[in-house]
Amino acid sequence: MRIPLAALLLTALTFGGCASYQLGDKNAEAALKKFEPVPDKSSLYVCREPAALVAAGVTTNVLVDGRDIGAVRPNSFVHTLVDPGQRSVMMKNDGVAGTSSPRIEFQARAGELAFLWIGVTGRGFGTYTIDTFDSEKAAKDCVLGAAYAVRAP
Repeated sequence: MRIPLAALLLTALTFGGCASYQLGDKNAEAALKKFEPVPDKSSLYVCREPAALVAAGVTTNVLVDGRDIGAVRPNSFVHTLVDPGQRSVMMKNDGVAGTSSPRIEFQARAGELAFLWIGVTGRGFGTYTIDTFDSEKAAKDCVLGAAYAVRAP
């Protein structure tokens, strides 16, 4: 059975996307997983849950106040330091989910940790989105079980 070239190209574009994903340094990852606050800054973690089938192939760039801080895939996280104040975070997806989500706003506080979640609602059958975690424990567990990703050059 021959698959037409157009179908192969469409599949590659759908699942390949254009976001660059790069893992960060393991020493930096270990330091971030200690969850030590930074004076005068808010430490923001954005963690992508492990995925089953839905959205598993989607790479998502995370933008904080319009600045790309890196791309996440299932079971990875990005981190950045932000100044205190009102912050806006959004995700930009590649491939079949090639859209930008609505922004989520949060109040960054000096010396505190902030956590956001990326995943699929409804036990994997809902909307691919960004949101807050249900608890700090769930947030830290996500980061502890994930790989550190950084912005690709």
